[in-house]
Amino acid sequence: MLGIAMDLRLFAEEVVTDRQGARKRHRARHTKSRRGCFTCKLRRVKCDEGRPVCGACSSRGEPCTFPSITTSSSKTRKETEQSDDEELSPLPTLRKYTSPKQTSHRCLPPSLQPLATNGTIASDTPQPPSHHGDLEMDNLKLIQYFHLHTAKQMTVHPRRSKVWQRVIPDIAVKSHYLTHLLLALGGIHMITHRLKHGEDGVSDTVDLQFIMEHHQRGLRGFLEAVPHISSANAETIYTGSLLLVAFIFASLQVHELNPPMTSVAVTSPSTDGTVDSQQPHIYHTLQFKWLHLIRGASSVIHDQWPTLRASRLRQMVLYMHGDEYWKDIPFHSSLSRLSHCSLRLQKFAHGARQAIAGLKAFMTTRQASTGSSSIPVLPTTSLTHTTALGSALDEQANALDILDAVYSRIISVLQCSVTEHLSVDDSDVQINFEEAAVLSWPALISHSFIASLEAPEKVDLFYSYSLTILAHFYLINTLVDCWYLNGSFEGEISKIHTLVHTLGNAELDMLMLWPMEFV
Repeated sequence: MLGIAMDLRLFAEEVVTDRQGARKRHRARHTKSRRGCFTCKLRRVKCDEGRPVCGACSSRGEPCTFPSITTSSSKTRKETEQSDDEELSPLPTLRKYTSPKQTSHRCLPPSLQPLATNGTIASDTPQPPSHHGDLEMDNLKLIQYFHLHTAKQMTVHPRRSKVWQRVIPDIAVKSHYLTHLLLALGGIHMITHRLKHGEDGVSDTVDLQFIMEHHQRGLRGFLEAVPHISSANAETIYTGSLLLVAFIFASLQVHELNPPMTSVAVTSPSTDGTVDSQQPHIYHTLQFKWLHLIRGASSVIHDQWPTLRASRLRQMVLYMHGDEYWKDIPFHSSLSRLSHCSLRLQKFAHGARQAIAGLKAFMTTRQASTGSSSIPVLPTTSLTHTTALGSALDEQANALDILDAVYSRIISVLQCSVTEHLSVDDSDVQINFEEAAVLSWPALISHSFIASLEAPEKVDLFYSYSLTILAHFYLINTLVDCWYLNGSFEGEISKIHTLVHTLGNAELDMLMLWPMEFV
């Protein structure tokens, strides 16, 4: 078309050259009409529209044919012009673009049906109300971060890594509360990563309040679903448990999510064996809710075991080496091949047995002197009766036995790692830690022991000893190298150390030295 336009322009210039000196002609004003005969239109002269033969055609003796009169009055001027051009054009013309609303879908093949998008729909067309609002860029950032980073760093186990990257997102998108929990986990990972790498002020970080809103909405839906657990939704609820546990672990690294320091009354023994008046001391509030969450996830596995072991999450509940596997492995004190591992693992291998022995020695001394007034060991107010005290002491003894068993399991894992590989490193150990389920210890200790740790009326020797045992449990979590655990429990151990130290008991202070070496 560009070439045709250039030829017409040259022709016009030649005509102007031939008529040099001629006066410029002006057309008389007239009223345009689109109802003239075809002959006049071709000659581009005005037609007087006289029927059946117009005046111009009559004088020239040419045939005169008029277009049919359109009965529809709704045809616009632009449409009339277009139809006239099409009737006169010897070549097929390209129709101007019309919207899907103007074009009949019946004229298009099924595979070429136009896509109806919000941007092309007229404003007067009624639309269903939007429940999601505008596109949330923060949500896109969270889901992108989860897929690019979080899902790939949840485990070192290849098969379980695929579950986190493929199965869990697929389950989550089919549940509103799981979607919220998944976005919250990606967000808390983003926050902790920025904090660890000194990128707190990076502009693309999602606001913590926005992340917590996802967490709260997901948690609310999760709590509503748990009472109705069945084989039909067991997979969904267990997925929610996994997402919540990881979020709670990671939240311990964020200062804004940890409660501020709280005033508590501490009972200090005097030199004559009596108890001094309660004096207020300040300590960091300890976190215990996650313990119940771990136990709840374990109960889901237990109750829905036939369903989960045959589900897409079977890799998350099947562990090759359970507790029974590690019991008969003999202990060897020589772990020299661990020199390629981190100093943290080496320190645990060489000090775990001594730490357990110290805790047991302190308990033996307390049990022997419980009825003696020479050593000021006073139970909390809720344990004033002898039977209650005996039960509480039994709970401590059981917790210490479980701690001993888990420590032995970790030592066995280190020994097996050395045996399997000539030169063992942290990655080999971490895979074996996961297979040994060393993080499952909260499901092993009793509910009564956990309950005794929560909301004490006062901090005395009995309570401080329970916290000391708990600090040794927390040490286990510091051995697992994963983003949602790195830096989470070191702070909790420090809180326990601060609280125990306010009691002023030298023996407990000595017992807390070893966990503090891992902080």
